[in-house]
Amino acid sequence: MARPNRSAERRLAILDAARGVAVHEGAAGTTLRAIATAAGMEPSGVLYYFDGLDDLVRELVFAASDRFIETIRTAVATAVDPAARLVAAIEAGSTGGLAGDESRILYEFWSYGLRDPALNDADHALDRRQVEIYRQILDDGAATGVFRPRLDVNAVAWALVALEDGLVMDILAGTKTRDEVVTLIRSVAESMLDVELG
Repeated sequence: MARPNRSAERRLAILDAARGVAVHEGAAGTTLRAIATAAGMEPSGVLYYFDGLDDLVRELVFAASDRFIETIRTAVATAVDPAARLVAAIEAGSTGGLAGDESRILYEFWSYGLRDPALNDADHALDRRQVEIYRQILDDGAATGVFRPRLDVNAVAWALVALEDGLVMDILAGTKTRDEVVTLIRSVAESMLDVELG
């Protein structure tokens, strides 16, 4: 009987260790040695599964992006109408990445995208995925007369994502509460869409 290939399991365990290091030590403390120690192995062992720290960080960011988008999609899927879906998207987009530390990971490594084209592409892809979620909600709401957009819906979607991007940093820095951020984004959405979200 062939032995099972545990390579995928080991990679996931290393990524989980990297996630813990990134959350507790930040980007500056996310070193190959720190990750290896957290995973209970030597740095050379980590390099058997990843091509280096940059490769590992990319995988970490990609996984955080996927989890973050899934959180938003799940929240939106349970809402019954465009207004409720918009509120769910705003709340999940602003605070949904905090519980699992996706937001912290994404912000910690954002500046790496300035030097790493793959991470830069990942950041833009994440923005486009969020915008698409908003755009579908806004299109549905405009088509049914719930929303009366004062701007093109694509512009509204991009503006809401940009607001989230900036204001989640305030939550992480402790300068604004979750409620303050959600309330502010909702009020901007209400103004841009001529709607009361309740």
